[in-house]
Amino acid sequence: QYDGEMAAQAAAAAASGEVLRYVGRVDVAAGTASVTTSRYPASHPFAALQGSDNIVVFTTERYGADTPLIVRGPGAGAEVTATGVFSDLLQVLRCCAGACT
Repeated sequence: QYDGEMAAQAAAAAASGEVLRYVGRVDVAAGTASVTTSRYPASHPFAALQGSDNIVVFTTERYGADTPLIVRGPGAGAEVTATGVFSDLLQVLRCCAGACT
């Protein structure tokens, strides 16, 4: 349903030398969290992600916006993620049947 819209957003970002990424943000001080699609320049660490890579960027008092702490590595991938989701669904079914563990 949204493939065309996402493709248009990705094309617009690419035309500007940017990439589109799905990013979650947590602001501890404000007590807020959000998940959005955002555009990033090719020089941004998020732009270098490929495949199922994951990245977490920490901005703290010690690691400011100019030099954040970046942790990057491979994600679980589709098969491992699907197995985890399936396991969670089985646990929900067990709980619905009154056999929570």
